[in-house]
Amino acid sequence: MQTTTKTTVRRTALLAALPLVGALALAGCASDDDGRDDAPAAAASGPSVSTDASTGAGATTGTSAAASNDALAAAAATARDAVGSGTVTSIEQEAGGTSWEVLVVTPDGNEQEVHVAADGERTTAGPTKEASDADDVAENRRFVDAADLTVEQAASTLTDTVAGTVTELGLDDHAGAVVWEGDVIDGPGTKHSVRIDAGSGKVVTNTVDTDD
Repeated sequence: MQTTTKTTVRRTALLAALPLVGALALAGCASDDDGRDDAPAAAASGPSVSTDASTGAGATTGTSAAASNDALAAAAATARDAVGSGTVTSIEQEAGGTSWEVLVVTPDGNEQEVHVAADGERTTAGPTKEASDADDVAENRRFVDAADLTVEQAASTLTDTVAGTVTELGLDDHAGAVVWEGDVIDGPGTKHSVRIDAGSGKVVTNTVDTDD
């Protein structure tokens, strides 16, 4: 009788445990399913983004150069307006690019110096008449008469030749002709000295400036 009782107890215990085992198995399956569902979601939440650092830098440089060249044109116009009339024969950045120095030749052949803010929108000093003798007046008139290209057109030709920022531009003599001579700083920071014929706009020289 004791053996039969013990056997009956064991069977009863096993039967009671079966539901618990089944529940644990179902829980394990559910856990596995959740793991499989989460994997794609994690991948989708972090899309791959490709960034080209050099492109970004180039875009920034191009934007800055365009803004600076626009400021050059604006500074030339502001200086002309301040003088009243005349021809811009020279413009250059000064004080680390924080302002422009502009020379305007008036119809009588004299030079007026005007200082303009970096954005080209307002004068900061001048106009101031430069001391000129008869030879200076004659040379100024010769430059103005030979320059069919305005300073704005000359700057545009320079940047068509070398992409970058025009930091200095002025009328000068070269090989018996009047030229617009200017400096252009390209993207990597190299300075190019470019001369163009003041009448035709043809590029005369284009060299890399190696001076410190």
